[in-house]
Amino acid sequence: MTLGHAYLTNPETGSAGEVLEAGAQAVPNRVAALLDLPARSRAFLRRRLVVRDGEPSEIVSFWLPLDLSEGTDLTSADALAGSIRDHLQARKGVRVDHIIEQITARMPSADEAKQLGMPKNTPVLDVHAAVRDASGHPIIVVKVLLPADRHELEDAYPTG
Repeated sequence: MTLGHAYLTNPETGSAGEVLEAGAQAVPNRVAALLDLPARSRAFLRRRLVVRDGEPSEIVSFWLPLDLSEGTDLTSADALAGSIRDHLQARKGVRVDHIIEQITARMPSADEAKQLGMPKNTPVLDVHAAVRDASGHPIIVVKVLLPADRHELEDAYPTG
């Protein structure tokens, strides 16, 4: 299971944390490209700080087109009891088919370092998971920001 898939399918109430933002935002260029949106457009952002063992562990952001967020509970400051995937399927009829995940390493911004309680000179792993339907149309981008000195990514998948 990919990291993006885990955050898409696990309930937010399964991990401690707080919702940092939930609303329409200017979409970053990379997210706009992954959602097939024009540059300088707006999309819905739900960003949450996840806490593990009493310390900030990761920042998880869900980006989706504005029309897909309408009529959902994604604007709530409370953690969702169900998964984002199940919530969008029930409310909007969205069916996820596959995820394309990209992982890069970079230095954090000052705000990111502060939110994650980490030194500015420690890199982060920046995961972008493009969630698509069966026709390949982008539905959601799951962005996960992880302090590189606190996480190790491992994946297993069939080869045959």
